[in-house]
Amino acid sequence: MKETIQRDAFKFSVGRAIFCAIPECGVILDWKRAAEFSACKGDKYVSIKVFCADCADRVRPSIESKLSDLGLRLEVIDGREL
Repeated sequence: MKETIQRDAFKFSVGRAIFCAIPECGVILDWKRAAEFSACKGDKYVSIKVFCADCADRVRPSIESKLSDLGLRLEVIDGREL
């Protein structure tokens, strides 16, 4: 049940974003080939961005590093794994 709710919420998030968060990319998102990055401080979400799978793989290390420096953690939902 939890997985179904998470998948449906992820699909909604991808549908709202429409395009990859990297402006130069411009790929139209499909939930099976997208990833949602959520910056969290404690239990609160500070920022949520949706990337295509290629961009997500490319930018994840730098985003994790920057968020760690700011005292935030990264939560990732990857459509390829749902």
